Amino acid sequence: MLAEFRKLFRQSAIYGLGTLSTKLAGFVLIPLYTRSFSVAEFGVLGLLEVSAAVVMAFFGMSLYSAFFRWYWDKSSEGKKDSLFYTVTIFQIGIAILAYLAALPFLKSMSVLLFKTPANSYLIQLMFISALLQLVLTMPNTLLRLQERPWLFTLANVMQLIFSLLVTVYFVAYKHAGIEGIYYGQIIGSLAFAAVLIRFSIRNMTLKFEGELLREMLVYCLPLFMSGVALVMLNVTDRYALSILGNMADVGLYSYGFKLANTLNVFLITSVNFAIQPMIYRMMNAPDNKRFYAKLMTYYTFGTMIFALGMMVFGMEITKLFAKRVEYFDAWYIFPFVIYSIVFGMMKDVATTGLSISKKTKIIAFTVIVTAVINIILLAVFIPLFGNVGAAMSKLVSMIVFFGLTYYYAQKEFTIPYEMGRIVLLLVTGAALYLVSMIFNAWEVIPRLAVKSLLIVSYPFVLYLFRFYEPVEVMMIRGGWNKWKNPAEFMINFKRLFTK
Repeated sequence: MLAEFRKLFRQSAIYGLGTLSTKLAGFVLIPLYTRSFSVAEFGVLGLLEVSAAVVMAFFGMSLYSAFFRWYWDKSSEGKKDSLFYTVTIFQIGIAILAYLAALPFLKSMSVLLFKTPANSYLIQLMFISALLQLVLTMPNTLLRLQERPWLFTLANVMQLIFSLLVTVYFVAYKHAGIEGIYYGQIIGSLAFAAVLIRFSIRNMTLKFEGELLREMLVYCLPLFMSGVALVMLNVTDRYALSILGNMADVGLYSYGFKLANTLNVFLITSVNFAIQPMIYRMMNAPDNKRFYAKLMTYYTFGTMIFALGMMVFGMEITKLFAKRVEYFDAWYIFPFVIYSIVFGMMKDVATTGLSISKKTKIIAFTVIVTAVINIILLAVFIPLFGNVGAAMSKLVSMIVFFGLTYYYAQKEFTIPYEMGRIVLLLVTGAALYLVSMIFNAWEVIPRLAVKSLLIVSYPFVLYLFRFYEPVEVMMIRGGWNKWKNPAEFMINFKRLFTK
């Protein structure tokens, strides 16, 4: 099991480089956006981004999930290359049809979203960018199935370089506004495709597996419904704010959410890329349940360290990246959004039992119920608390989502999760964050020093509450003895990524 966790760490770190490069352009460009766009314009961008997520969820049909499942299935033995060809061609066809179908309705969609037809061209660019990313999902998924993290990273670095350069050129120098952002995304996606075209062709056999595709689509139907509902769960906060508030509310919330969501983009997505193939590979291992249980504990522990850091320094982070004072108050939503991301991560791990037992209908049920609850909460909380109310709705919804998933997954495939330890992780992190708020009024240097100490104290406070098992204490001491000598740092680092 220890070898599996070491492999998971190595691949997560490598995938992290790729994921970092994919999203770094948007993160690095935040100061440019806040300088170039008003809060209301940032709200337009926020609505376009969540609409892109809806487009990808609706037309993606969760086909990549079925590809994951069928790639290792006995029925696909000897057909992996033709299966990849089939799903890729099918996805390209769906993307082309979706774009052509959307063209006559661009002005209507602009009026629906923004109460004006003036943004129809932006919606067209959003469709092109989203559908390109959708098509690239299949080679991206195959890279993960074949555990090719370095090629994944190369492709994403190229995407970063082209996207960054094109976006800066059009936004900063040509003053193209939000259009420039989508020009950068489209060119970046094409660069990604150029790197992977040879890899994709090498893994294709030109045979259309119609029967397998039909089985996959039947399998995907509940996942498709739950996928759309899940995306709606994640984006209805922006839509609700535009209806119950105004575009400035959407912009301020979108800015805070984009910063807080870096926890999901840079850490959780990277780990999930490595985890998903490993979960299926461990299905028949004799100690698989213990592995899944420890996975949730250690995953939550690592995530909470980063989550605590982002919450404690939330005020400083929002002011660092904002070039206008009107963006500063976005940090108020940080703790709610970040804890909702943590519960979402825990939900993903808890879904393991339902995925292994193929209970996709239950997954769809939990997502749809949670989405409905979220809409009700948004209608109640936004009029009362504004942006913070939208963030509160997301947190409560994700807690419910995790609870439902955990309950039904345990009924189908019982895993001895260490929920007592996980609750201790969550409560201790929340307590340290509340303590950190006392120091927000201090001067910069002493404030940063005290907040840093609070973050560093997190694992030690857990030790006082007897969080660690004896074998874990021994491993931590062994790791300290191994890494405490700076002269051997590079040797240990190389061993970490080669063993």
